[in-house]
Amino acid sequence: MKRISASGGLGLSGRIRRLLRIGSRRRLRIWLLAITLAVVALKAVIIPYPWPSAPPEECTYPPIEGAKCGFIFDEAHYVPAARRMLRGEAVNNEHPPFSKFIMILGILLFGDNPYGWRTLISLCGAASVYLLGLLAYELTGSYRASILAAVLFGFDITSFNIGSIAMLDAPALMFSLLGALLYLRGRLIPAGAALGLASLSKTSAPLVILAILVYEALRSGYGAGSLRESLGSWLRAVERVGFVAALVLLLGLGAYDYYYGAYRTPFEHLNYILTYHSSLTFSESDEVSMPLSWTNPLFQFSRRSYYVVAVSVDSLKTYHPIAYYGMQTPLWWMSWVVFAFSAYFSYLKLRRGEFPKLEFFILCWLATNYLIYFPLAHLLHRWVYPFYFYMAVPAIAVGLPKLLEGDLISEVVLYGLTAVQVAWFLVFFPVKAEWYADILLKLGIQV
Repeated sequence: MKRISASGGLGLSGRIRRLLRIGSRRRLRIWLLAITLAVVALKAVIIPYPWPSAPPEECTYPPIEGAKCGFIFDEAHYVPAARRMLRGEAVNNEHPPFSKFIMILGILLFGDNPYGWRTLISLCGAASVYLLGLLAYELTGSYRASILAAVLFGFDITSFNIGSIAMLDAPALMFSLLGALLYLRGRLIPAGAALGLASLSKTSAPLVILAILVYEALRSGYGAGSLRESLGSWLRAVERVGFVAALVLLLGLGAYDYYYGAYRTPFEHLNYILTYHSSLTFSESDEVSMPLSWTNPLFQFSRRSYYVVAVSVDSLKTYHPIAYYGMQTPLWWMSWVVFAFSAYFSYLKLRRGEFPKLEFFILCWLATNYLIYFPLAHLLHRWVYPFYFYMAVPAIAVGLPKLLEGDLISEVVLYGLTAVQVAWFLVFFPVKAEWYADILLKLGIQV
């Protein structure tokens, strides 16, 4: 029974604890907002680079020359698709349409130029930093670990690059993190709606739904008194999260198909998406970056040049004022450490009779957003790409600070890794002024 004071509220100690929790959350939001705004500012600076030298009419229908059109990486697919959708054409139907509608909105607001293509996508990428910090707090209850998680993810250079250009990934991750956060707060129907929007943004987003439903099965099984009670609890989550997400996906595809006359039903559209992606297989002669090369620092995939410009000055120096890369980062190297420690701490907590909330959530997220690509690539020979790891990075960023929290040596390692992660970001920041490049060159860093 709760102890009630004469004023009708909780006892003094209970009120103090409540005020401390409220104060901690308020400070956390302020810090997360500051980190997010810093990321927004950095993204805003680089939006106009590169700028197209050709008019939109030359960069809408194939053949498309990405450099002349100012396209970075897969922008060469999605920006022309957004332009054609704006003209009433049903194109790029192998991918869900919602991220492209966000690009269309940006074009309508800011014009058909890099500000139009990238601004709203960049805001989605930055919002993911804030949401990740809140998600970390829900899982860990640690103010410090949550801030470090936001820093590690916000200054992960490959994630920063993917979340700053006109691709499908940033909206998909933003809505996925929002859905996961709402789920952990017990708001299952809104969580399902957010995850439905994530699925409408990119085909890989349902893997997050799978992670949540697997985690819910483990949670329900641990806390239930009987198999029937466990199954009933899990089915309620499936209904309120999975069914709502599927409904949002079908309604969104249906509205798109009706407006553009693309398919008779959303089920036909889904069938096309699944058939198309199932057909993307590689042969033995193809060069494929297998999933282990995404996280193994000893056998890394070759650094991918998404868009790189080289400038020579009087034959004395060469630097890259624009250099968008896809690469491993120090945070990616910690993937297997986080996975191993999560499994080990799960075992210890279960032995103590404690449900490993954080550890199980990380393991489920990594299993469905990273480990799943091993059988897809090695057994089914499906094409996989290192930037797919973008959806798995949040689990590493959340897990690492909490798993290394505690003794002095672990915390020294944690802060050292965070410093290296930020330094890595600064070295490979995609747009550099000449003075900044000169500093790096004087330090012996050629990027």
